[in-house]
Amino acid sequence: MTDASATSESRFFRPKKHTLLRHISFAMPSAGQQFFYHWQRYRKMWWRKFSANPGRFSLEEKKSSQFNNVDLVCIKAEFPWGQETVETIHNFGTSFFDQLSSSVKEKFMAREGRKQVLPHVVESVTTLEAASLLFLCDAYKEVTLRDKTKEVLKLHRKLSPFKFTFSTPPCTVQLADNLYELSEHVGRNLRKSGISTLIKQDLGKKSFESQIAKNDALGIPFTIVLRESTLTDGMVGVRSRETTLEERIHISNLKNHAELLVKNY
Repeated sequence: MTDASATSESRFFRPKKHTLLRHISFAMPSAGQQFFYHWQRYRKMWWRKFSANPGRFSLEEKKSSQFNNVDLVCIKAEFPWGQETVETIHNFGTSFFDQLSSSVKEKFMAREGRKQVLPHVVESVTTLEAASLLFLCDAYKEVTLRDKTKEVLKLHRKLSPFKFTFSTPPCTVQLADNLYELSEHVGRNLRKSGISTLIKQDLGKKSFESQIAKNDALGIPFTIVLRESTLTDGMVGVRSRETTLEERIHISNLKNHAELLVKNY
């Protein structure tokens, strides 16, 4: 992909070696233009769905200089350094088949009414590297709280490698070991339910605030808070990265509660 507004940061969105992601749709000629409009709206909505800032995406219509002036729509994302083109959508019509022989064209023929026609072709293209970098840049935030600035990675739950992790206030070595064993047990149960969970070995060894800050910087949506009282009353805290609020529930209900959070968050 090329972009006339490319800046020094843009080179990271367009590496020389990349994984091309291409989707080709076929539509009847009578519905080709309508599908082209539908598809560009759908693709814009897809990018916005996983974004922490949906308003950064826009559409730009133009004629393709690469493919004989066919209709082209670029999906762009706005960043502090400028716009990045994250996906291109071409409406080739039937020109897609111009270079094919008659015998090959016949294989693509379809019946519309009483006629045999060639379908209209709509192609969208992006790269895995551009999509990955876009969502990382999109999720990165610097949050100021009590005159302190911390880094937060607000990844969408479907993009976050881990959905849950654990933290506990500083405590004795023996208590930390007991809580770590509990976190292993709980983490295994969550993983059996298909919920990716990060089990950390530094429980109780750092300040609670620094543990939470690290979890937020890793983009983990939920933190399970274990305390000394958990070993006796079974109550745990579930902290949300988005709201910073902690919900108290019994450990026996944690798996079902976690499944609902991951599904509905």
